[in-house]
Amino acid sequence: MRLFIGGMRGSQPATGGAFEEFGGDTTSLLLIGSHGERLVFDAGTGMRAVARELARTEPGKVTLLFSHYHLDHLAGLMMNPLFYRRDWSFYLIGPTFADGGVRDAVTRLLAPPYWPVSWERMDAHLEWVALPRPDGLLILRQNLQVRGCLVPHPGGCVAYRIDDADDGTSLVFATDLEWAQRTAAQETEFLKLCREPKPADLLVIDAHFAEADGEAFVGWGHTCWEDCLAIAESTGIGRALLGHHAPDANDEALRAREEHVKKRNAGAALARAGQWTTI
Repeated sequence: MRLFIGGMRGSQPATGGAFEEFGGDTTSLLLIGSHGERLVFDAGTGMRAVARELARTEPGKVTLLFSHYHLDHLAGLMMNPLFYRRDWSFYLIGPTFADGGVRDAVTRLLAPPYWPVSWERMDAHLEWVALPRPDGLLILRQNLQVRGCLVPHPGGCVAYRIDDADDGTSLVFATDLEWAQRTAAQETEFLKLCREPKPADLLVIDAHFAEADGEAFVGWGHTCWEDCLAIAESTGIGRALLGHHAPDANDEALRAREEHVKKRNAGAALARAGQWTTI
């Protein structure tokens, strides 16, 4: 599998020359399976870059998998020009929380007064699939296997594991989780997701702040980078890609953080918008 980072900024986009190296667009990633399957994680403003990468491939089916429906993970929906082309199909899959599910979130945003072109007038085929349960198993084109579990975040959020049945590679995508607020059950399920049936090859995870800043972020729904590395180490995951960068963390600050990260775990790095990673 190969992974493209469209954006991994957290909470809100960041703009300006001080944010060029790591990128300012919010979370959206593209996963290409060993048989060419196309799976998009979330639809933040990084969707613009994801759409450009998709446009270089043959038109057809794309699965868009949502972790949750906060605006920084949805705002890029309006920035996807492929929604206006008849030769593309998007299967939008996501959990249902107390405030609604994937169809509610998408159709409300892709409609007036928030957007002038209603989803009903878009040319691409759009289809919604509600996850019956976050820990259920989905199989995409008989090759990519998707499992998930709930993680602590205001309003709810789901972390996902993708296993490629053909080449044996796997990754865990865990954005927007507050590890310090986990219950015993959430810890058990998430560590199981990371470890089984074998340790994932790559952990993509929310590392919004540093442990020293923890008090300022209590209740925000995010995790410090030190806890992220501890999770990777305890589950046997050798590579970690840390993201959901705070909106005010500029390139200089993130480069300094990456130096600390690599001193502790040589297989870990901070996510950069525009990068491709082979899993």
